[in-house]
Amino acid sequence: MTQQVLESSEPLIAKRSGEHDRFDTLTPRERDVFEKLITGASNKEVGRQLGISPRTIEIHRARILKKLGVKNVADLVRMAMRLGFER
Repeated sequence: MTQQVLESSEPLIAKRSGEHDRFDTLTPRERDVFEKLITGASNKEVGRQLGISPRTIEIHRARILKKLGVKNVADLVRMAMRLGFER
């Protein structure tokens, strides 16, 4: 049974490694935006918190989604949870 558990966890480990590699490609500002977005903050709220315009947040958000290979913020939150971020 232990062997089955190990075999079934291997793809998960490989997936996490790829997600970590993609996360490492984010710029420091993109990481700031990422951390705010996964809490459920709107573009406007994130912009206020970081002192930049909502349009700039939209640009960062689009780049984050593309770099991480996710389609929307819900997928981003799921990825953040797998990476160990807490909401």
